[in-house]
Amino acid sequence: MASPSPPSGTISNSSNLFQCGTCSQSFTRIDHLGRHIPKRSPTAAQCATNDSVACEVPSNIAESPAKKHSDLLSRHSALHNPQREATPARRRRGGANVAPSRASKACEACAVDHLRCDDEKPCRRCQRREIPCTLPGRSCEAIATITTVATGDEQIQTDPSGDAGCLPSTTSLQSPQILAQHGDTEAIPQTGPNNHMVVSDVTDSLDYDFPVSRGELVTFGLETNLDLSVLDLSFLESYNARAPFEYEAATVSTVEPLGETIGGEVVEPDPAAKEERSFQRIRWRFVPAAQDNGYAEHANLLLSGQNGHDATPQSLLNMEVGPHHGDCVNLASRDKILSMVLSQMPKPFLLNAASFPSPELLDRLIRYYLTVPFASPRQWIHQGTFSAKTCRPELLLAMAAAGAVLTPDPALRKLGYAMQAVLRHELPAVYEGDNTLIKDLELQQAFLIDLEIGLWSGNSRKMELCESERHALITIIRRRGLFDAARYPRITVHPSDSGQRLESKWRLWVRAESNKRLVYRLWQHDTQCSTVLLTGPLISYAELSLSLPSCSTLWNAPTAEQWRDIFCLQESEAQPGSHPRSLTEYVMNMDLLESQRAIIDMNLSCTAVLQALWGMSWEYRQMSLLTGSANTSAPPRSWSAGLLMATRYQQLTEMLDYFKVAYGNETSLYWNSTLMHLHTSLEEVRLLATGLEQPETLGQIPQPIAAWAASKDGRTAVWHAAQIVREVRGFRPQSLRDFAAVALYQATLALWAYGMAVGSYITLSAGQESIWIDGDETDHIQRFISVGRGRPMLHGWSPEGGFVDMWDPTAVLIMAIQLMHDNHSGPDAGEPPLVECLVHALQKLLEVTAWSRQAIAS
Repeated sequence: MASPSPPSGTISNSSNLFQCGTCSQSFTRIDHLGRHIPKRSPTAAQCATNDSVACEVPSNIAESPAKKHSDLLSRHSALHNPQREATPARRRRGGANVAPSRASKACEACAVDHLRCDDEKPCRRCQRREIPCTLPGRSCEAIATITTVATGDEQIQTDPSGDAGCLPSTTSLQSPQILAQHGDTEAIPQTGPNNHMVVSDVTDSLDYDFPVSRGELVTFGLETNLDLSVLDLSFLESYNARAPFEYEAATVSTVEPLGETIGGEVVEPDPAAKEERSFQRIRWRFVPAAQDNGYAEHANLLLSGQNGHDATPQSLLNMEVGPHHGDCVNLASRDKILSMVLSQMPKPFLLNAASFPSPELLDRLIRYYLTVPFASPRQWIHQGTFSAKTCRPELLLAMAAAGAVLTPDPALRKLGYAMQAVLRHELPAVYEGDNTLIKDLELQQAFLIDLEIGLWSGNSRKMELCESERHALITIIRRRGLFDAARYPRITVHPSDSGQRLESKWRLWVRAESNKRLVYRLWQHDTQCSTVLLTGPLISYAELSLSLPSCSTLWNAPTAEQWRDIFCLQESEAQPGSHPRSLTEYVMNMDLLESQRAIIDMNLSCTAVLQALWGMSWEYRQMSLLTGSANTSAPPRSWSAGLLMATRYQQLTEMLDYFKVAYGNETSLYWNSTLMHLHTSLEEVRLLATGLEQPETLGQIPQPIAAWAASKDGRTAVWHAAQIVREVRGFRPQSLRDFAAVALYQATLALWAYGMAVGSYITLSAGQESIWIDGDETDHIQRFISVGRGRPMLHGWSPEGGFVDMWDPTAVLIMAIQLMHDNHSGPDAGEPPLVECLVHALQKLLEVTAWSRQAIAS
């Protein structure tokens, strides 16, 4: 075994590739470094819950992997001990149950009944029953089949090994992979391609029969779980053989449905099952498998070397990351991150040093995240006081992961998602190790970055984890009182302040402002989750009594002296008796935004007001679904609160219209998305899409959709959906991602549903006037919204012009797909995984739409 090199001060061995950033000791193996780091710096690694890190618990509770494997070997060796029958059976240490030894080969009678057998034949059970004790005869082919597909305990016990002529020895069947699936040891996730069974793949895809749940289409993460070979994001090497994301009946006419495989023979499914899969043609869902565990992505933490310096993704030569700064990620920070990774590895991490990201790569990823134009961390992470050398490793890991997933390089994206998986496991362990850390601002920021990566990953498993885990961060922030104005005391600054006094005031203000901006960023994340997943927001606008964020000039001041000058200037220009106002005051009186423009961050403040209006709109939509008094042609009942709903709708539209007039240019995309949802039920759109292929409803538009398309609400929703398309056309390259991509997807669904409904009953006339519904609001647009006069059109996506007829739903889908492709075209660009998912979902919807319209025409 290699030993560590001499301490610093002596010349280290140049062949040792692993070096400690604290004491400069070098090692030939990375697992030696992993064991050295916690001893050298106790705060560098937290105690993890797996077996690879020793915890302060009794030895009979926490066992090392070596001890467990030794126990497996001793039990296996006992199978070949001819004297074991003469030795009394020993109880397991610390256990109360006696487990008799397992026979190396069971007789036919014991194998059929799934019972334990004896090595000596005839066995005691056969003697007691007075039946023949015979060994099963089996060919080499059968044995090879068993070793390929046997995964459960019963299969291993009831399928004994074959003759010695087929295999070299009995122990060749008792591989560590199979042994790890039963006994006392934990099953180690295997990533080899031979560990995936084709037979189980087919049966699993046929056995899952989940009903269509509410919001399944529009919650595209569940709807558009693409095969990872399509995304080119193989989180495990084994996903090349079996992807955990399945789409039922991928094509309409060319792909035959898979048959069920039983005993090596393909059995055709019955017509009812075939019809059911046809009905679920456009359903996407996450199909869990045994390999889908929390550590499945850890293999992607290692970057494989590539030929040539220019070809490696570690260089990031083609990326603009801004000017270099002196405060870089050093080796000690990288070692702390590596220590977190080593604490979660289920087996030794024995690979070369170049496989794990270097400090230079981590530093460039962090700087890329901080400076890339389509990310906005500067709005809530203070750059003037941020230091990579003193920052917590969890925040460094989160920022590096966020930078990696934003790059167009597939290898770096996989690395980023693997880092996010490490962070997701590390944060609960850190909080459990020391509960006082729930007050740590940097850990809260790392938590929020982790949630944002998961929400926009396009991977339904990560999205579901994000949806559930955001409860924890919201609870931490809420219970710390950060929603209340009392937690943000007013700071007094004098022009004469200087030195340490000024520095202390500046940092105190920065911490309070960072907490405030963290709250608003978390609220924005919660609102976007509500919009994307069509679920209720967890944070109420009514519980936020804190003031709005301060102006960006004051926030971005790089030094305490510049911050003091700007602060004092604002204080001198402020009106006498003015005081910070709460969010609810700005919502009820939007004129305050204009009067406070000089001292608040207008972009974040307008977004916050819109988030409050989204919460009100969500409440209205839920009440509308309950009472049935909205978006229907039937008059409301006397007890359905029709007058209340009409009053509430009028108040909401007036508030949103006033916001558009005064501050519409600040957040036009959010504004149009809110009003589109206010006038659209995407749940009904989902029903239209899922019922498109049912033979009994072929060509029939559901009554709610038909009534919606013929109403003013439907035309209003279509107008705002078209404005979202207009906004997206003006995006800079590679900016169509995250919420903007989802907004375009949902707008496309609304336009598609309108075209499907109107196209089923409209009578085409050559005299109808064409209206550009994605243009400016004119009298023609008002007449179309009010009385439905005119034929709505969209501008084409090509620079040459053209048009898209909104009465043709297939043309609308093609336009949206082309817009997503064009925004991420170019030699150094690549579609984000989320955009790829959305494009694929629209393509499948296009196939089904074209097929249904062709079936109706024929």
